[in-house]
Amino acid sequence: MMIFVLSCEADDPMSFYGGTDLLDLVESAWADFRDGDYEGSLATFQEAKEIADDQTGTDTLLIHSTYGNIHTGIGWCNLRLLNADMARDNFIISQGYELFSFGTSVGLMAAYFELGNDIPIDTTQINLAIEIGHWIFSSGMPEEFENDMTINVNDVRLLMAKSYYEKGDLSDNPDEDAGALYWILQLDTGYGYLNSDPLTWNLYDYGIQDFDSFDEVIFMILRELEMEVFPA
Repeated sequence: MMIFVLSCEADDPMSFYGGTDLLDLVESAWADFRDGDYEGSLATFQEAKEIADDQTGTDTLLIHSTYGNIHTGIGWCNLRLLNADMARDNFIISQGYELFSFGTSVGLMAAYFELGNDIPIDTTQINLAIEIGHWIFSSGMPEEFENDMTINVNDVRLLMAKSYYEKGDLSDNPDEDAGALYWILQLDTGYGYLNSDPLTWNLYDYGIQDFDSFDEVIFMILRELEMEVFPA
């Protein structure tokens, strides 16, 4: 029996990643995710996790990448299904296997933001989202997620802007890479005219709209940018 198992592994070049069948199942789950079938994708990722968990005799750095990929998938499905706490937990598990994964990192950032963006605002969670955002930019990791290239560095920039907005920091602070306006400008330099001077507030949208506060202007710009980063 041992000879048979070893020969099967030798015939499968993906055996050290968990095997071709497992990898095909994970890719099927990601295909469902990209198509917007988050419940179906989650069920397939859970099936893949059960198969991977049964491979207790295989513990290589290569299969760690598969484990990490599965937990990242479970995390993203839960994030899309508004289960931010379960998403966070799976992203944390995934980072234990692959620390420098862009998809995992931005997913964890988004989960912390969702957990903090409530009434009242949980500043601790928002600060964790900001911390991860800064780490993503300082780490030199890729700027898009290999399993879903619609998830990219603009998601991080927008999350940074929204996080600073929720903290009440509306500033443009390039010395510390901080403030909602600073990160808005990383997405669209066309807002460079804007500052806390009320004379600049109604330049937005060519003066068609009136705004009563700098906070309101920043909020409306974030809504516009969200539609650009996440088009319908």
